[in-house]
Amino acid sequence: PRQKFRSSVRARAAHRATVAAADYSPKNAFFFPGQGAQSVGMAKELCDECPAAKALFDQASEILGYDLLDVCVNGPAEKLNSTEVSQPAIYVSSLAALEKMKTTDEGKALIDSVDVCAGLSLGEYTALTFAGAITFEDGVKLVKLRGESMQAAADATPSGMASVIGLSADKVEGVCAKASADSGGEPVQIANYLCNGNYAVSGSIPAIDKVAEIA
Repeated sequence: PRQKFRSSVRARAAHRATVAAADYSPKNAFFFPGQGAQSVGMAKELCDECPAAKALFDQASEILGYDLLDVCVNGPAEKLNSTEVSQPAIYVSSLAALEKMKTTDEGKALIDSVDVCAGLSLGEYTALTFAGAITFEDGVKLVKLRGESMQAAADATPSGMASVIGLSADKVEGVCAKASADSGGEPVQIANYLCNGNYAVSGSIPAIDKVAEIA
């Protein structure tokens, strides 16, 4: 009964928040990047110039069990680009950049002016942390688990992604269906509806190759 009560309270709170958001007109937004934004050398200048940014990396490294900043700065690229490393790297780098912004009056004013935030995939966790919904420490633990789980899934079954640009969603769905049939039933489907005419598909490598060929 207690668990049901708590679930009911959370559901009502979520509903009230949704209703309130529907009538809200945001003025300034922060959008946080997702996986793919990483590059070797990232955050070096940031941490050299801002002790608070470096402190976030130190804190994250204790949770992760390895020197995250060293991988960001020195690579190798194969390690930084791995899902289990790139996700914490982007999460921490994004929040570290905010610490650098706080060192100037202009930066502080910009941060204070933000009334909504969002993120692309992994960036959702950064947005939740920026909004105060989760702590930095919990965010690191979550993206660590998320990255490791996604890496394990990728290692277990060879798969990939591809961008299809210039076709409607219906046409891309049709392309995926034909690619799956032409590759002997290998799975492929739309994974991300990025915007009109821009979709990311994911699935088995043979099916992905077929999608590229047909599209």
